[in-house]
Amino acid sequence: MIDDEANIRLLLKEIFSLSGYTVDEAENGLVALTMVKDKQYNLILMDKRMPVMNGEEALSEIKKLTDTPVYVVSAFQSAEEVEKLYQLGATGVLTKPFVMKDVLEIAEQFADA
Repeated sequence: MIDDEANIRLLLKEIFSLSGYTVDEAENGLVALTMVKDKQYNLILMDKRMPVMNGEEALSEIKKLTDTPVYVVSAFQSAEEVEKLYQLGATGVLTKPFVMKDVLEIAEQFADA
């Protein structure tokens, strides 16, 4: 889970943990990039707007290193922004506020990847 908002990371980590998933956290794309270099993940959920390295930059760099599915989460996105995320390699795009059931279904889809 990559998000600059600690409360979002904490909430998602708790929900995923209660559902039996192990979650690593990063507060920005640069930290996430370092983590992806050191560990293989089944799924990456990443906020689009973050300081240091935003979601678009991080997505582009992560996809150079791994084929791990990446879902980008954002409250503000135009059709052009969504298309750009897919061109950069996003597996999917979630709009905030999202339904937690949908996020857990995505996690289940990639749990055994």
